[in-house]
Amino acid sequence: MFALDSYVKKSVQQGIPGASLAVVVDGNIRLLRGYGVTKKGGKTRVNSATVFPLASISKTFASAATSILVDKGLIEWDTHVVPYLDNIEFSDPTLGKTVTLRHLLSQSTGLIAQAYSNLLEDNVRYTRILQMLKRVKFVCTPGNCYSYQNVVYNLSADMLALASGTDFPTLVKEQVFIPLKMNHASYGMDAFKQMQNRVVPHVKVKSGFAAVKPVNYYYKVPAAAGVNASAQDLAKWMLAQFGHNPSVLRPASLEIMHKPHIRANQYRYRAKLSNVYYGLGWRTFDYRGIKGFVHHGGWVKGIRTEMVFNPLTQTGMVFLTNCETDVAREIVLEFLELYRKHVEKE
Repeated sequence: MFALDSYVKKSVQQGIPGASLAVVVDGNIRLLRGYGVTKKGGKTRVNSATVFPLASISKTFASAATSILVDKGLIEWDTHVVPYLDNIEFSDPTLGKTVTLRHLLSQSTGLIAQAYSNLLEDNVRYTRILQMLKRVKFVCTPGNCYSYQNVVYNLSADMLALASGTDFPTLVKEQVFIPLKMNHASYGMDAFKQMQNRVVPHVKVKSGFAAVKPVNYYYKVPAAAGVNASAQDLAKWMLAQFGHNPSVLRPASLEIMHKPHIRANQYRYRAKLSNVYYGLGWRTFDYRGIKGFVHHGGWVKGIRTEMVFNPLTQTGMVFLTNCETDVAREIVLEFLELYRKHVEKE
């Protein structure tokens, strides 16, 4: 814990503008701290209540919201996308009719990876992109291969809105944020701008980091990347992942979400991780013989976010930073190595 605290302090001293850290050990929040400033050159300090765009950590809330509606009998994990959503057409109707909500949440639709994420970044409307989905080719049978998505992942939000009779951000707010007392959590750019205690994103430049305006494009797919939250909020989110709030997330539902569903790319931690899979809204992996880690990271222009934990020991970490930096990747490995040493001592 103190080693992670020192690591982030040092990273700020070496140039990253700001960060926020939460550490949970044995089911107890042991560290909640902010570091540096919300904007380079400014005086406003980051604290544990400072709000960051979460980027892809948002995906974890879509699977949670699904589990809540499944428990209420309003939808099923294996509800088919077509014809449930009557505005969606797939390039291969035979394969398309086998795509389910579970495939969306486990990144195993079989469609070409990152389908039309580029159009989001070009500010094409979400509804317009959906009309173009029928051009996206299948690379495998749904359920048989991993293909990471943002636009396609957000079809889960459309399905949940239809099932619940309320818009997706309101659904998550009422069923997750409020009962878990995630007091700073919200959806969308407008809500982000309304928060006084929020960060400014920074990108790398020759002299270090430069502040940029927050970008709106990934907010168009709220299930994939729409949440804003603080380290305080995500510490509570982690406790919920450990089963501390069974009235919101039942242990049986958590088991389904944290279970490996489809073998995924080892991506940026190649040498260290094994058994890398995607669950439902979460990544799962083993580290040097220690099983059962659950993780998701996020990136959007000028922001990096990471959340990693092991449900078996109820121990984990959240790291949020207002810049694009490798520190976000390295601190995950730092946490895993500290965890390994701690486990081996016992």
